Amino acid sequence: MCLDSFLDIVTNVVGVLILVAVVTVLGAGDVAVSSGASATRSVDASAPRALFELSRSEVFFVDELRNGERVLLEVQRTHGDREISSDELVGTLAYADVGDRNHRVRAEQLPSGLAWLYALRASAEGETCEALVAPDSLFREKLSALPPGGFVYFVVHDDSFELFRCARDIARERGVEFGWHPVEGKSPLRLSVSGHLGRRVQ
Repeated sequence: MCLDSFLDIVTNVVGVLILVAVVTVLGAGDVAVSSGASATRSVDASAPRALFELSRSEVFFVDELRNGERVLLEVQRTHGDREISSDELVGTLAYADVGDRNHRVRAEQLPSGLAWLYALRASAEGETCEALVAPDSLFREKLSALPPGGFVYFVVHDDSFELFRCARDIARERGVEFGWHPVEGKSPLRLSVSGHLGRRVQ
């Protein structure tokens, strides 16, 4: 008799737990859970961007256009007007110091295609958060120069997250869309020719 009563209690408890679980699952359809990351979207492939590397608690402008022209001039100087292979381009930039005062530019052959490597120079001088606030900062100048539809993209090293928040807030105040990508350590900035990571905004 006592055993039967105990089994009845266990059965009732299990039944109630199953009922609670079913109700919880059915009622969870309208619950939204944050993933902890902001939603991003792709921008038009032709949309101009201003690219910045944030490292050493400083903001460095990555001059893709001018450095591309410098690479082209070096290739023409060393190879003439003939078409060269990707391997020859990698070799040329490994030997010659091409770039600007902030970055040295190299190339790397990846399975998915060619990538540009921007290595931050030890002598590079960027802008701190205090400098970004100034009306005549280079960062603000580059934001102002963006045409309609342009956006800013930040590559953020793990020592510069506070600086990123400062730069992000300035971009928001000016109504400029932005995207960002975190990078661990001091690895060079890699820009894949076929990649889309640097063309997503939030």
